[in-house]
Formats: sequence, structure tokens, C-alpha cells
Amino acid sequence: MMTREQYLTPDPNIPAPRALPRRWRLPSEQATRGARSIGFSSKGSSRTVFVVDGKVEGAESDLELYSGLWMLAQPAIVDVVSQWPQVRYMDRDRVLRRFTFDFTSVHADGSRTAHSVKPASKVEASEVEEIHLLLQRQMSPAQANRINLITEAKLKPEDRFNAEAIYMARRFPVPEHDVVIERLIADLHGTTTVGALRVDSGLRGAAYRAIVRAIADRKLKLVDHVRITSDAVVRRPKSR
Repeated sequence: MMTREQYLTPDPNIPAPRALPRRWRLPSEQATRGARSIGFSSKGSSRTVFVVDGKVEGAESDLELYSGLWMLAQPAIVDVVSQWPQVRYMDRDRVLRRFTFDFTSVHADGSRTAHSVKPASKVEASEVEEIHLLLQRQMSPAQANRINLITEAKLKPEDRFNAEAIYMARRFPVPEHDVVIERLIADLHGTTTVGALRVDSGLRGAAYRAIVRAIADRKLKLVDHVRITSDAVVRRPKSR
């Protein structure tokens, strides 16, 4: 039976409470960087946000949300801005129109990619591919170096799962836990599983988030393209 002293002893695996600001602001009050705001009053579609370096970025569907999270999980991408850029272009009838990309990703080499996100079933009706062809000839390189179309075919279920896990693990990092995992990785030869690392760390549930951060930072590598679960096999990346 657990004693009163044992019951009241703080669990070392649970991080200390984070200090919150005196006034919490709703996402709609946060400064956004996009060319247009996303309304949250619609009952017929999904509206959500995610945070990038303290900035709130909006998404109008699950596909948009997971596309943004997937971009953030890529080591070559350093920033993601939603609803940007907004550009003007001349259509085939010589009519001046306006088009807003769903995301711009900023890459470590300084280049930018403008992304449109569309369900495959709506690509043809939206004429987004034709618009992209026109924009490739009319857009300034200062706005984007590349144009990309994302459909659900480009995001596998494991990509969505891992992108969300990485986003959540990075939101509230615990450096002490990262150090424990990094020490285990330093002694790792061959392969192991996420579950085995979790047990060896002694951090219990908190170890999972630290392991996910190690995978996201390329200190650990998934052997196969699978979801980051206890059964996932990992190894140290090969030295360059």
C-alpha cells in the first residue's frame, strides 16, 4: 500500500507547470501573417489553427492542417505562413484576377515554395492546376521560387500521424528529458524500438515526446516509413 508521503512525492517524470501569461488571448486576437483571415463561424467545414514561433496560422480543413504540420516537421523548412502569398494574375481571357495560396514554406536555403491544398476530387473543378501554370509565368520570384499542389495522395496516414506527434512534442519541450534520450542514443548500436528506449530511459510516458523530438531533429531515424509508435524500429543515422 502506498504511504501518504509516497503519494505526495512529486513524480520526476512530470514537468513542472508552465507559467502562463496573465491574460490569455484568443487566436482571433493574435497577429496573423496571412493575406486574408479565416472565419470561424462556418458550420459546414473545419476551421483550426496551429502555432509557428508564437504566430497563429490558420487552416480551413483537416487536409490543410496536416499539410501545414507536415511542412513544419521537415528539417529543410524553417517557417510556414498560411494564406500567403496573395497574387494577381491575368487569366486566359486577359481578365485580371486574384489568387491566394494556402501556405508558403520558407526553406533553410532562403527559397520559398507556395502551396495550394486541394482534395483530389476538387482539383479539376477548381482549375487550380491551370492557375498554377499561369502563375509560373507571371509570379515574381520574390513571392515564391516554386509552386506546389498538395492533395491527400501526397500525405499518407503515417505522415499525418507523425507530423501531429512532432508538432505536439515540440510545443512543450523538456530539455532534461532530451538529454536522457540523447545519452541512450549515444550508446545505441544497431536498431531498437521506441518502446524499448522508453523503458530504458525510466521516463515512462514522458519519454515518448523526447524520442519524437530526437526523430524530428534527425538524432534518431525510423528504419521504415511507419507511424512513430512503441513498435516503430529506430537507429542512429549514418555518419556523413
